[in-house]
Amino acid sequence: MSPSDFEPRPLDTHKPSSARIYHHMVTGEVIFESDLPFIQRLYDEIPFYPMWARHNRQFLARAVRYMAGNGIRQFLDIGAGLPTGGSTHEVAGEIIPQARVVYVDNDEEAINRARELLQRNQLLDTTAMIDADLREPERILDHPDTRRLIDFSKPVGLLLVSVLPWIPDASQPAALIATLRDAVAPGSHIAMTHVSLQDAGPEIKKQVAAGAAIFADASTPVTLRTRQQFETFFDGWKLVEPGITYATDWHPDQPLDNDDYARPCNFAALGNLP
Repeated sequence: MSPSDFEPRPLDTHKPSSARIYHHMVTGEVIFESDLPFIQRLYDEIPFYPMWARHNRQFLARAVRYMAGNGIRQFLDIGAGLPTGGSTHEVAGEIIPQARVVYVDNDEEAINRARELLQRNQLLDTTAMIDADLREPERILDHPDTRRLIDFSKPVGLLLVSVLPWIPDASQPAALIATLRDAVAPGSHIAMTHVSLQDAGPEIKKQVAAGAAIFADASTPVTLRTRQQFETFFDGWKLVEPGITYATDWHPDQPLDNDDYARPCNFAALGNLP
């Protein structure tokens, strides 16, 4: 099967998807009314879930700015989700007008919305959304739009923000990331986040665990991991200071809120390829 034959996950308006739920938590938009009962269950179990989602979004923006400021001119945003304000091409474009961005997702709603947006804004010369999945990295790397926009002889900025929790251990996420690492040039960067219970207090642990259990009813269940497990995903990369930290704490652009309950539940880091 060629990359162009890849079929995105079918759109099921009755089964919540991680892309739609995450989009709601960032923007407040409800894509389908059928998502509301699931969303309400999440709010009941994890009242700080929207804050956690915004932490991821803010980290992505800071990571893209860091990469752009360090010579990255092309980006591969895997698990990009539904388009919203502060997307990678918008953030990078503030620094690099001709930045090239390939978005990757396997959710049909995310794919359709992104393609419509890119076409409407006449961005198809520098930006694309491809229907692919981290669990098949070769399909991402070999996709015609990837090859059209990304020059793998030059450094690439890889973004896997709030993606790895949706990849079960059986899919061998470390090996998937290693395939991407081996495909990019020295000087490339990778930014990743991962939800975790390791540093959370007892009450927050109960809430996050209950919320993760709710996703068993969604199209993509959640896998929680430790700091040490997250760090293994950076094998072969040199971590940028401060190394593995919380998403809010990585090169913050505003004062940290020590009372932020979501803060210790989300590890983040950025690495570069020697």
